[in-house]
Amino acid sequence: MNKNQKNILIELMSTDTASGDYLASQIQMSSRSVRTLIKQINSDIKGAQVISGTFGYKLEIHDMEVFLKYLQTDESEEQSRFHYIFKRFMDEDDYVRIDDLCDELYLSRTQLKQELKKVRNYYSEYGITINTKSHYGMYLDGSEINKRRTIVHLKDIEIDNDLYDQIKKIFISSIVIADYVVSDEVLDNLILHLYVAYKRVAQHHYANIDEEWIEELQEEKEYTLASTIMSLMKQILNMDYQVVEVAYLTMHLCGKNCKQDKNTYINQDIYRFTIKALEELDQQTGISFSKDLNLQLALSLHMIPLMKRIQYSTYMTNPLLSDIKKNLIRAYDISVKLSELINHEYKCQLPEDEIAYMALHINLSLEQNLNDMHKKNILLVCSSGVGSARMLEYFFRENFDKYIHHLDVCSLQELSQHDAHMYDCIFTTVPILEDVSLPIFQINNFMNADDTTIITNDLKQLNQGNILQYFPKSLFLMYESFNSKEEAIHEIVNLCHQYYDLPDNFESLILEREQLATTEFNDFIAFPHSHKPVSKDTFVSVTILKKPLLWKNHKIRIILLASIENSVNKELDHFYKVISTLVSDQTLQWQLLQQPTYEYFCDIIQRVI
Repeated sequence: MNKNQKNILIELMSTDTASGDYLASQIQMSSRSVRTLIKQINSDIKGAQVISGTFGYKLEIHDMEVFLKYLQTDESEEQSRFHYIFKRFMDEDDYVRIDDLCDELYLSRTQLKQELKKVRNYYSEYGITINTKSHYGMYLDGSEINKRRTIVHLKDIEIDNDLYDQIKKIFISSIVIADYVVSDEVLDNLILHLYVAYKRVAQHHYANIDEEWIEELQEEKEYTLASTIMSLMKQILNMDYQVVEVAYLTMHLCGKNCKQDKNTYINQDIYRFTIKALEELDQQTGISFSKDLNLQLALSLHMIPLMKRIQYSTYMTNPLLSDIKKNLIRAYDISVKLSELINHEYKCQLPEDEIAYMALHINLSLEQNLNDMHKKNILLVCSSGVGSARMLEYFFRENFDKYIHHLDVCSLQELSQHDAHMYDCIFTTVPILEDVSLPIFQINNFMNADDTTIITNDLKQLNQGNILQYFPKSLFLMYESFNSKEEAIHEIVNLCHQYYDLPDNFESLILEREQLATTEFNDFIAFPHSHKPVSKDTFVSVTILKKPLLWKNHKIRIILLASIENSVNKELDHFYKVISTLVSDQTLQWQLLQQPTYEYFCDIIQRVI
């Protein structure tokens, strides 16, 4: 599937029917070309078909999941152009002329500028720019270390498998002797860095590390291992390396060894910062992270190698990044807050991969906190004798202990003697006529398996609350599209101000959160929100776009713009579970796009619950 075919499908996904002339105008080709492209689409498409008639063209989907996978699989032509332009600049020591690129890629200047924009954006993420000099052309400007990072993080990088395997053998044999232990993911990443270094040195591009920095790296214990590896690279692969390459490899080895010393010493500065950061998270989230001794230790130990990775900007990749962002939304979001504190303290900018690793520690603590928060103070009301009351109490403690923080038993006559504010709910075997302002659940005197299931659901419901209260109908919005994510956020925030008491800087807080880590999840949905709790209520504005909007890397059609309340709320874990399902389930997203009404959205939420 080429770019024009995909654009036709995107247009047909955005509307019920479309004429050939309209599709031709969107891809800037003739109606005849559109007919040819649609014929090609139908010969290859899976899970759907484009049908034609007097109405024009229409997309009929037979199997939604198969069709969504098909959309995500084949972008080879677009990717190949990106890789070609990327490599052209990376390998060129002279200027690159735009007309030459147009001829080489068979593109117009307008089309090439669109492709160049994508390459520029990718390079800029690593501090590299494509500059232009009048009458000469374009050239790549940036440090060699940053250039190597762009190559390593490039998707589907071209690899000489024989050379890679040789380097892998050299690396593994060296770390085994040195008792240097890494995970499989880190191992692959380190070997890839070494592979790229070899290829760049072969082109006479050496790492830009000054004498002072080299002397600092020579003091690292990993320098000996790096020297061994580079010596073998020279002997076996004839790599003509310089001392800067030993220092460069040392940078990447530091902070990656997952084998802890038997007596690991936690620096007091690191420990003090960890406690200070957790106390700040306490204030922002209302959760007592600073009192979790296991989290204190885990984060302090995590910070020791992280300091080395920060020092040399040699961050780890995280193969679970996407899964963590989708399934551990609350833990990841709290980790973003933690990363902001680390960035400020150590003058760095942690990438999403490192943030996701910290989210695993936060999630363990969060689960424990949530288990404690879910325990209830329960009052049992009985009409029968003491014996029956004690049997009922025993039944509750035996079957629902994980839900009970405190349990009292009384008769209907004694009910007035109990302070209702001390309890979360009442379970009673007799009708209660007086108003006690608490959830009341009627139960039987003698319990069976069905009663156990019913009571369990009742207790769970106390934690869930009314989830739809977070998705007001007044903020269920429909737009054609926007020119940018900034314009979208600005428009939606202005509407939110009409219904909620929000600070004047609410919009800037959302944009700051986007700078820390993008909130897009796939080619359908984004979840922009403030990185600080600033409102009295938790709410989500749901915006459906008829045409996709390029967020950062993905084209978005559903925007869930949220604000989280600035008070402790026991029900928010369920809120985050619902959000997690919405952002990860593309079938639900597609169903909403097909029926973009508030009523159908509520139906989806009820199914998620």
